[in-house]
Amino acid sequence: MKSPGFLADPIVRARLWLALVIGTPLLLFLLYVAIVFGAGDLFRRCPPACAGESYDREQLAAANFAGADLREASFVGAHLAGADFSGADLYFANFQGANLTGANLQGTNLRGALLTAADLTQADLRGSLLAGARLQQVILSGADLRGTDLSTVSLAGADLRGTIIDERTVLTEKWRLVWEIVNDGGVGHNLTGADLRGAHLAGVDFTGVNMRQAQLQESDLTGSNLTGAQLAGAALQQAQIDETTRLDPKWRLVWETVNRAQRNRSLAGADLSEADLTGAVLYAADLQGAALSNAILTEADLRQADLQGAILRGASLFSASLRDSLLTGANLTGADLSNADLTGAVLVGLVWDDSTTVADKWRLGWEIVNRGGAGADLRGRYLSFVNLAGADLPGANLAGADLQGANLEGANLSGADLTGAILVSARLVNADLTDARLEGVQWERANLTDARLPEGFQLP
Repeated sequence: MKSPGFLADPIVRARLWLALVIGTPLLLFLLYVAIVFGAGDLFRRCPPACAGESYDREQLAAANFAGADLREASFVGAHLAGADFSGADLYFANFQGANLTGANLQGTNLRGALLTAADLTQADLRGSLLAGARLQQVILSGADLRGTDLSTVSLAGADLRGTIIDERTVLTEKWRLVWEIVNDGGVGHNLTGADLRGAHLAGVDFTGVNMRQAQLQESDLTGSNLTGAQLAGAALQQAQIDETTRLDPKWRLVWETVNRAQRNRSLAGADLSEADLTGAVLYAADLQGAALSNAILTEADLRQADLQGAILRGASLFSASLRDSLLTGANLTGADLSNADLTGAVLVGLVWDDSTTVADKWRLGWEIVNRGGAGADLRGRYLSFVNLAGADLPGANLAGADLQGANLEGANLSGADLTGAILVSARLVNADLTDARLEGVQWERANLTDARLPEGFQLP
């Protein structure tokens, strides 16, 4: 009689079954981990699977990355001359400062890629996807951009000389114009009001070109010839020029004025008419007799500037600071002083008319110091921080007037009614207040040195 088999034992069978139930999934899990984190490397090679890899500053001339997955890979400063990236996925790859001279980038996905300051001389970019790519300061000389959509690409500072484009190349109006200028020359173009901000225009001939109101901020004009160019109203802020840039003396002075912040400039008699001096620092500048007709002085710093006799007809002084400036004899006929700060400015002898746009309080202050205000009804008027030094206001009604911070040095206020007036921080040195009504006046921090007050009056 045969003995019972090994598996006939119910206990053994139960143990084997338990081992299979628990051990098989564990074995499969360990096998999966080994494949993914170990043996998987045997099947994953770079290229083609190179997403996120770093090749910063490596020597990779003529390297073959055709069709590779290089999403978010980094090639900062790498030498990639003649490298083949055709058909590669370079989504958000970083090529900042890389040498891609003669590289094959045909049909690549370069969406969001960073190519700032890269050298793409004679690179082949035909049909590549460049949506959102950043090509600031990039060299594209001789690069092939046929069939490429550059409508959403930042090309500030990009060198487009010799770049090959065709009717299928999509460029914004601005950059197509820049391409035409650097490849065909500036002469013959009417660039009135043209947007050339950030454009690489080095070495371009603009002789005699109409560039009135052109936006040239941050453009590169090194080595360019702008002799005789019409630059009235052209914005030259942060434009790059050098000793080889040919620029008429007037416009070189304008460039220096807006790009080199300097106090106490000596510009007496200077011709700055029709110049765009937006934001210029002219603090304490000597501008006596300067020609500034139709100049743009928006947000300019003219604090303590000497503008005696300056011609500012039609000038734009929107939001300019003219605090404590000297405007005697200045001509501001038709000028725009909207939101300008004339705190403490000397308005005596200033010339303007109804075509001059200026806040009511400054115009009223001008009328007082130039035409007098004896017996004038100025109840409740707003004259804070106006320079009324030497104003003739005998018997004027200034009840409730706001004269906070006003300069009333040497003013004649004899017999004036100042009931309830605000004279906080006002300057009343040597002012004549004899017989004035001073009930309820707010005097905090007012300077009354040597002022003549009503007999028996005591400051509160």
